Amino acid sequence: MPDRAGKTVVEVLYPEYANQAGDNGNAMYLRACLPDATFVETSHDDVPYFAKHVPSLVLLCGMSEAQQEKTIELLMPYRDRLNELVDAGVPMLFTGSAPEVLGSKIVNPDGSEVCGLDILDFVTHRNMPERYHDVVIGDFVPAPGRQSIKVVGFKIQFTQVEGHNQAGFFCHDEVGFGLNKDTKLEGFRKNNLMATWLIGPLLPLNPDFTRFLLDLMGRTDAPLAFEEDVRAAYRERLKTFRLPGMGLAY
Repeated sequence: MPDRAGKTVVEVLYPEYANQAGDNGNAMYLRACLPDATFVETSHDDVPYFAKHVPSLVLLCGMSEAQQEKTIELLMPYRDRLNELVDAGVPMLFTGSAPEVLGSKIVNPDGSEVCGLDILDFVTHRNMPERYHDVVIGDFVPAPGRQSIKVVGFKIQFTQVEGHNQAGFFCHDEVGFGLNKDTKLEGFRKNNLMATWLIGPLLPLNPDFTRFLLDLMGRTDAPLAFEEDVRAAYRERLKTFRLPGMGLAY
Protein backbone atom coordinates (compact mmCIF):
# COMPACT_ATOMS: atom_id res chain seq x y z
CA MET A 1 0.00 0.00 0.00
CA PRO A 2 2.22 2.85 -1.21
CA ASP A 3 1.25 6.34 -0.04
CA ARG A 4 -0.49 8.83 -2.31
CA ALA A 5 2.81 9.84 -3.87
CA GLY A 6 3.34 6.21 -4.88
CA LYS A 7 6.14 5.66 -2.40
CA THR A 8 6.48 2.88 0.13
CA VAL A 9 6.69 4.40 3.60
CA VAL A 10 7.35 2.25 6.67
CA GLU A 11 6.83 3.99 9.99
CA VAL A 12 8.95 2.50 12.78
CA LEU A 13 7.54 3.68 16.08
CA TYR A 14 9.96 4.54 18.91
CA PRO A 15 13.02 2.59 17.76
CA GLU A 16 14.88 3.94 20.80
CA TYR A 17 12.46 1.86 22.92
CA ALA A 18 11.28 -0.94 20.69
CA ASN A 19 14.44 -2.97 20.34
CA GLN A 20 14.16 -5.66 23.00
CA ALA A 21 15.09 -9.31 22.29
CA GLY A 22 16.46 -8.43 18.87
CA ASP A 23 13.11 -7.12 17.64
CA ASN A 24 14.82 -4.21 15.88
CA GLY A 25 15.83 -6.93 13.41
CA ASN A 26 12.32 -6.67 11.93
CA ALA A 27 12.99 -3.15 10.66
CA MET A 28 16.52 -4.11 9.60
CA TYR A 29 15.20 -6.96 7.48
CA LEU A 30 12.50 -4.80 5.90
CA ARG A 31 15.17 -2.27 4.96
CA ALA A 32 17.09 -5.05 3.22
CA CYS A 33 13.95 -6.17 1.36
CA LEU A 34 12.90 -2.60 0.48
CA PRO A 35 16.05 -0.57 -0.21
CA ASP A 36 14.00 1.97 -2.19
CA ALA A 37 11.44 2.57 0.57
CA THR A 38 11.30 5.48 2.98
CA PHE A 39 11.65 4.50 6.63
CA VAL A 40 10.29 7.06 9.06
CA GLU A 41 11.65 6.54 12.57
CA THR A 42 9.24 8.21 14.96
CA SER A 43 10.90 9.04 18.28
CA HIS A 44 9.24 10.11 21.51
CA ASP A 45 9.58 13.80 20.56
CA ASP A 46 7.88 13.41 17.17
CA VAL A 47 4.33 13.67 15.93
CA PRO A 48 3.72 10.24 14.37
CA TYR A 49 3.80 10.15 10.60
CA PHE A 50 0.50 8.25 10.62
CA ALA A 51 -1.21 11.22 12.30
CA LYS A 52 -1.41 13.07 8.97
CA HIS A 53 -0.39 10.47 6.39
CA VAL A 54 -1.16 6.87 5.46
CA PRO A 55 2.00 4.77 5.76
CA SER A 56 2.45 1.47 3.96
CA LEU A 57 3.18 -0.19 7.32
CA VAL A 58 3.25 0.81 10.97
CA LEU A 59 5.78 -1.24 12.97
CA LEU A 60 6.18 -1.38 16.75
CA CYS A 61 8.36 -3.97 18.46
CA GLY A 62 9.11 -5.20 21.96
CA MET A 63 10.07 -2.92 24.86
CA SER A 64 10.40 -2.82 28.65
CA GLU A 65 7.48 -2.30 31.03
CA ALA A 66 8.38 1.35 31.69
CA GLN A 67 8.72 1.97 27.97
CA GLN A 68 5.32 0.37 27.37
CA GLU A 69 3.76 2.90 29.69
CA LYS A 70 5.57 5.78 27.98
CA THR A 71 4.47 4.48 24.58
CA ILE A 72 0.84 4.38 25.71
CA GLU A 73 1.16 7.97 26.92
CA LEU A 74 2.69 9.07 23.60
CA LEU A 75 0.12 7.28 21.43
CA MET A 76 -3.00 8.09 23.45
CA PRO A 77 -3.61 11.44 21.67
CA TYR A 78 -3.61 9.53 18.36
CA ARG A 79 -5.78 6.62 19.48
CA ASP A 80 -8.74 7.62 17.32
CA ARG A 81 -6.47 8.03 14.30
CA LEU A 82 -4.97 4.59 14.89
CA ASN A 83 -8.46 3.11 15.07
CA GLU A 84 -9.36 4.87 11.84
CA LEU A 85 -6.34 3.39 10.07
CA VAL A 86 -7.03 -0.08 11.49
CA ASP A 87 -10.59 0.12 10.17
CA ALA A 88 -9.23 1.26 6.80
CA GLY A 89 -7.02 -1.83 6.58
CA VAL A 90 -3.62 -0.15 6.84
CA PRO A 91 -1.00 -2.83 7.57
CA MET A 92 0.36 -2.74 11.12
CA LEU A 93 2.66 -5.17 12.90
CA PHE A 94 3.15 -5.18 16.68
CA THR A 95 5.58 -7.81 18.01
CA GLY A 96 7.07 -8.97 21.30
CA SER A 97 5.58 -7.02 24.20
CA ALA A 98 4.28 -4.26 21.92
CA PRO A 99 0.75 -5.75 21.57
CA GLU A 100 0.19 -5.11 25.27
CA VAL A 101 -0.12 -1.36 24.67
CA LEU A 102 -3.17 -2.06 22.46
CA GLY A 103 -5.25 -3.74 25.17
CA SER A 104 -7.72 -2.23 27.60
CA LYS A 105 -5.36 -2.33 30.58
CA ILE A 106 -2.22 -3.82 32.09
CA VAL A 107 -2.49 -5.17 35.63
CA ASN A 108 0.65 -5.12 37.78
CA PRO A 109 1.52 -7.79 40.38
CA ASP A 110 0.48 -5.39 43.18
CA GLY A 111 -2.96 -4.92 41.63
CA SER A 112 -2.34 -1.44 40.25
CA GLU A 113 -3.43 -0.86 36.68
CA VAL A 114 -2.16 0.93 33.58
CA CYS A 115 -4.79 2.02 31.07
CA GLY A 116 -4.04 0.81 27.55
CA LEU A 117 -5.04 2.23 24.19
CA ASP A 118 -8.12 -0.03 24.20
CA ILE A 119 -7.88 -0.75 20.49
CA LEU A 120 -8.14 -4.48 21.18
CA ASP A 121 -10.26 -6.05 23.91
CA PHE A 122 -7.93 -7.85 26.30
CA VAL A 123 -6.24 -7.47 29.67
CA THR A 124 -2.54 -8.10 30.28
CA HIS A 125 -1.46 -9.50 33.64
CA ARG A 126 2.15 -8.87 34.60
CA ASN A 127 3.46 -11.70 36.76
CA MET A 128 7.05 -10.65 37.48
CA PRO A 129 9.32 -12.29 38.41
CA GLU A 130 7.71 -15.36 36.84
CA ARG A 131 8.84 -15.81 33.25
CA TYR A 132 6.96 -17.65 30.50
CA HIS A 133 9.00 -18.86 27.55
CA ASP A 134 8.56 -21.35 24.75
CA VAL A 135 9.21 -22.08 21.11
CA VAL A 136 6.28 -21.69 18.73
CA ILE A 137 5.13 -23.15 15.43
CA GLY A 138 1.75 -21.78 14.43
CA ASP A 139 -0.58 -21.61 11.44
CA PHE A 140 -1.22 -18.11 10.10
CA VAL A 141 -4.05 -17.82 7.56
CA PRO A 142 -3.43 -14.91 5.15
CA ALA A 143 -7.10 -14.68 4.10
CA PRO A 144 -10.21 -16.86 4.26
CA GLY A 145 -9.88 -19.77 1.88
CA ARG A 146 -6.13 -19.39 1.49
CA GLN A 147 -3.59 -21.97 2.59
CA SER A 148 -2.10 -21.32 6.01
CA ILE A 149 1.51 -20.27 6.50
CA LYS A 150 3.67 -21.87 9.17
CA VAL A 151 5.08 -19.24 11.51
CA VAL A 152 7.97 -19.91 13.89
CA GLY A 153 9.33 -17.91 16.77
CA PHE A 154 10.09 -17.64 20.44
CA LYS A 155 8.13 -16.33 23.41
CA ILE A 156 9.85 -14.82 26.45
CA GLN A 157 7.50 -12.75 28.60
CA PHE A 158 6.47 -11.87 32.14
CA THR A 159 2.81 -11.70 31.17
CA GLN A 160 -0.29 -13.74 30.54
CA VAL A 161 -3.21 -12.31 28.60
CA GLU A 162 -6.90 -12.55 29.42
CA GLY A 163 -9.14 -12.08 26.40
CA HIS A 164 -11.08 -13.70 23.60
CA ASN A 165 -9.30 -13.88 20.26
CA GLN A 166 -11.25 -16.73 18.66
CA ALA A 167 -12.69 -14.36 16.05
CA GLY A 168 -9.35 -12.75 15.27
CA PHE A 169 -6.12 -14.46 16.28
CA PHE A 170 -2.67 -14.18 14.73
CA CYS A 171 -1.95 -17.89 14.55
CA HIS A 172 -3.12 -21.26 15.86
CA ASP A 173 -0.20 -22.91 17.60
CA GLU A 174 0.91 -26.44 16.81
CA VAL A 175 3.82 -26.00 19.24
CA GLY A 176 3.84 -23.54 22.13
CA PHE A 177 1.23 -21.52 24.00
CA GLY A 178 -1.05 -18.73 22.85
CA LEU A 179 -2.41 -15.69 24.73
CA ASN A 180 -1.79 -17.67 27.89
CA LYS A 181 -0.61 -21.16 28.77
CA ASP A 182 -4.17 -22.52 28.59
CA THR A 183 -4.81 -21.69 24.91
CA LYS A 184 -3.24 -22.39 21.53
CA LEU A 185 -4.60 -19.22 19.91
CA GLU A 186 -1.76 -16.71 19.73
CA GLY A 187 -1.99 -12.97 19.25
CA PHE A 188 -4.67 -10.85 17.63
CA ARG A 189 -5.63 -9.83 14.14
CA LYS A 190 -8.05 -7.05 13.25
CA ASN A 191 -8.21 -6.32 9.53
CA ASN A 192 -4.52 -5.81 8.69
CA LEU A 193 -3.42 -5.08 12.24
CA MET A 194 -1.38 -8.08 13.40
CA ALA A 195 -0.30 -8.29 17.03
CA THR A 196 1.86 -11.18 18.18
CA TRP A 197 4.02 -11.88 21.20
CA LEU A 198 6.50 -13.78 18.99
CA ILE A 199 10.08 -12.61 18.97
CA GLY A 200 13.09 -13.90 17.14
CA PRO A 201 12.87 -11.44 15.33
CA LEU A 202 9.70 -12.46 13.49
CA LEU A 203 10.37 -11.29 9.92
CA PRO A 204 13.82 -12.72 9.15
CA LEU A 205 12.73 -16.00 10.77
CA ASN A 206 9.62 -16.31 8.59
CA PRO A 207 10.14 -15.80 4.85
CA ASP A 208 6.61 -16.87 3.89
CA PHE A 209 5.02 -14.47 6.36
CA THR A 210 7.36 -11.69 5.27
CA ARG A 211 6.40 -12.38 1.65
CA PHE A 212 2.73 -12.03 2.67
CA LEU A 213 3.47 -8.75 4.47
CA LEU A 214 5.37 -7.27 1.52
CA ASP A 215 2.52 -8.23 -0.81
CA LEU A 216 0.02 -6.68 1.62
CA MET A 217 2.02 -3.46 1.44
CA GLY A 218 1.68 -3.50 -2.34
CA ARG A 219 5.28 -4.58 -2.92
CA THR A 220 4.83 -7.81 -4.84
CA ASP A 221 7.89 -6.72 -6.82
CA ALA A 222 10.21 -6.71 -3.79
CA PRO A 223 12.37 -9.82 -3.42
CA LEU A 224 13.06 -11.37 -0.06
CA ALA A 225 16.51 -10.37 1.09
CA PHE A 226 18.97 -13.25 1.58
CA GLU A 227 16.18 -15.62 0.58
CA GLU A 228 18.24 -18.78 0.26
CA ASP A 229 19.71 -18.35 3.74
CA VAL A 230 16.50 -17.38 5.51
CA ARG A 231 14.59 -20.27 3.93
CA ALA A 232 17.27 -22.73 5.00
CA ALA A 233 17.12 -21.43 8.58
CA TYR A 234 13.31 -21.51 8.49
CA ARG A 235 13.25 -25.15 7.37
CA GLU A 236 15.66 -26.06 10.16
CA ARG A 237 13.48 -24.42 12.81
CA LEU A 238 10.39 -26.21 11.51
CA LYS A 239 12.24 -29.47 12.18
CA THR A 240 13.96 -28.70 15.46
CA PHE A 241 11.03 -26.94 17.14
CA ARG A 242 9.05 -30.19 16.83
CA LEU A 243 11.71 -32.28 18.59
CA PRO A 244 10.81 -33.64 22.04
CA GLY A 245 12.06 -31.33 24.74
CA MET A 246 12.38 -28.24 22.54
CA GLY A 247 9.37 -26.66 24.21
CA LEU A 248 10.77 -24.65 27.10
CA ALA A 249 9.32 -24.76 30.61
CA TYR A 250 7.14 -21.92 31.86
